[in-house]
Amino acid sequence: MTPLLEKELLEELSAKIYKKFPDFEKIKPKVKLRPKDEETGKSPPGYLLIYRKKAAGPDGQPIERIVRVILSESGKIKKISTSK
Repeated sequence: MTPLLEKELLEELSAKIYKKFPDFEKIKPKVKLRPKDEETGKSPPGYLLIYRKKAAGPDGQPIERIVRVILSESGKIKKISTSK
């Protein structure tokens, strides 16, 4: 359990991510406060979830896949981005 988000909310959010990205199922995210804005030097409100896993690329070489999820303070998904 993370001290930043409640376990139930994290499980609910992860279920949405697993539905959209089934190959990330069972991957637990790293939870952080959103990083500081370079212009203002302040962190915007909300959280950042980072899901990481190793996968094989088209030529068999290992690559790292990443899904980043930005959450509002209330735990709503604001943005999802992924590596290829």
